[in-house]
Amino acid sequence: MMRWLLSAMTMFSAVIAAGEKNQQFQFGSFEVTAIRDAPSAMRSELFPGITEAEFRKLAGGKRAPSSVNVFLLKRDSGTILVDTGNGGDRGAMLCRLEQNGIPPEKIDCILLTHMHGDHIGGLLGKDGKAVFPRALVYVSEPERDYWQNAAGPRGELAQKVLKTYGGRIRTFRFGEEVLPGIKALDASGHTPGHTVFKTDSLLIVGDLLHAAAVQVPRPEVSATYDVDPEKAAKTRLRFYELAAESSKAIAGMHLPWPGIGRIERNEAGYVYLPAGETRN
Repeated sequence: MMRWLLSAMTMFSAVIAAGEKNQQFQFGSFEVTAIRDAPSAMRSELFPGITEAEFRKLAGGKRAPSSVNVFLLKRDSGTILVDTGNGGDRGAMLCRLEQNGIPPEKIDCILLTHMHGDHIGGLLGKDGKAVFPRALVYVSEPERDYWQNAAGPRGELAQKVLKTYGGRIRTFRFGEEVLPGIKALDASGHTPGHTVFKTDSLLIVGDLLHAAAVQVPRPEVSATYDVDPEKAAKTRLRFYELAAESSKAIAGMHLPWPGIGRIERNEAGYVYLPAGETRN
């Protein structure tokens, strides 16, 4: 009974996400489409560096608003997908791409911020085969190297993705221009090869943060998902400063839907402003 209920809840969540409309933005030369792969919320126990009372105060309840997002970048030179969501029954990414008339074969390139399951699961179908028949898949060298030898279910999934896409896997080093107009920045800490992708107007920050309501005012608070919590906190603060200094928008895979906004300084440190909101 419990297994059936969990399966039904998972499918229901995917249906909810699939029913939402994608949101489009223009950042410099890129048309950016925010796609919600699945709804999400972050529990207080995932953040051991903060008390339950303070978590609830910042989050507005027992759980902090979150999401599982992917982003589609389009311009004349091609169509780029950044991360691929959960895949399977949990993810709505594929049906939401169809909302924009984009089947998998139209994706030219896939950029991976890192190789956790909710970012690479959508690369594989239920049959275990590649979902995207012609896309090149880009991942940082340290990220690929880390997962090639990782144990457990996460490692098995990453290794299956690397094997399935084989000759279509492309690696890059931090600081390189991965594709024209898209530079890879070192955001390691969450994982050893975690990457932020920078355009002229946007920072795609991956899992730099998981609960904006908590981790923007308290950047030193890391989630249990972070492989190196101390380094992740330092990286988070560094990119908050970059975002505030440059006035670039940020797109985050776990920012509350639609996953795009800005980081600005305030008298206490930093504040997150979702797309369309301004500070009073």
